[in-house]
Amino acid sequence: MTHRFRVLVVLVVSLAALATGCSSGTQGSATLASATLASATSASATSTVDTELVSVVRQDVVETKKVQATVGNGLGITVPIEAEGLVTWAAPAGSVLASGDVIAEVSGRPIVLVVGEVPLYRPLRLVGRYETDEANTRLGQQKGADVAQLQQYLLAQGFDDKGRLTVDEVFGISTQRAVKAWQTSVGHPATGVVDASQLVFFTNEVLLQTELTVGQQFVPIEVTGTGTVLQVRGSTSLRDFFPVGDAINVNTEPPRTGVVFRSTRVIGGDGSGDGVSQLIEISVDDANPTELGQSVEVVGSLTQAVDALTIPVRALLAMSDGSWQVEVDAPGGVDKIKVELVDVVGTTAIIKGLDEGEQVVVPL
Repeated sequence: MTHRFRVLVVLVVSLAALATGCSSGTQGSATLASATLASATSASATSTVDTELVSVVRQDVVETKKVQATVGNGLGITVPIEAEGLVTWAAPAGSVLASGDVIAEVSGRPIVLVVGEVPLYRPLRLVGRYETDEANTRLGQQKGADVAQLQQYLLAQGFDDKGRLTVDEVFGISTQRAVKAWQTSVGHPATGVVDASQLVFFTNEVLLQTELTVGQQFVPIEVTGTGTVLQVRGSTSLRDFFPVGDAINVNTEPPRTGVVFRSTRVIGGDGSGDGVSQLIEISVDDANPTELGQSVEVVGSLTQAVDALTIPVRALLAMSDGSWQVEVDAPGGVDKIKVELVDVVGTTAIIKGLDEGEQVVVPL
């Protein structure tokens, strides 16, 4: 319903009025509220304007942020391969490598990718019964998840030491024999020791990003995940709008959703001059390969208040003493009621001092 009222408009003299009137809130909110009020009112002492009545609503107040994201495959990771020599064969860049696939051959010897949660952080081998470390402490057998990953790979490739090998997380004599049989079959010296010149453990299949040249020295290679990842880089405040685990709207045609799986502070400015920015990574399904390298809009959100009383910012009247009033519909006219301004989110004011359902006068 639209009415015409004689509305007293009080000039907002400075941002200090809003800062004094808010019991909480941010400088950004104050600036936004001041700009909103300035655009909705004039500096004249008294003016006739068209108005409408709007009910006080109790609700959760959610602020949204729209930003541009780049479509890609995520951050590149350098593969920890410890091989030296000439490249004699290499998978081409863009290849998807699964468990058991050869990444490259160096001096005729393959480097194999094996899927596993634990990296190959040590050479895996059979430790001698009386072998000791530098402190003369007996080493004992190698045990752990990395050993189990190796055993699972050997079994999958058919090297089971005549049925004696099991996945028991212990590098014993059967594991050593299976390793030697595998090494012989692929062209490595049958040492029984597995290190990063022969294979690497990765948590998932990977997409090869580096193009190796046959006949050239082997160089470190980079891989990414195989899924489509949206990357957003900007102010560190982004982490509040895009927390890890949250579902995110992706404004494409048709619309899609993604999930934030990583949020990292990285070196490199975002225009704020502090040299640090936030990198947000969002996984999406049903991606189109032609989208790689393009920009899409993503929408994050941040809940600023829960179960709060709200009115449009335009309903606020800034008084010369720094307080705030609103005009409330009453029998026979309107009453001016003092309210406490808690915060401003966009065009919504969070207030105290009114009841849910009361109707306030809002200039059009």
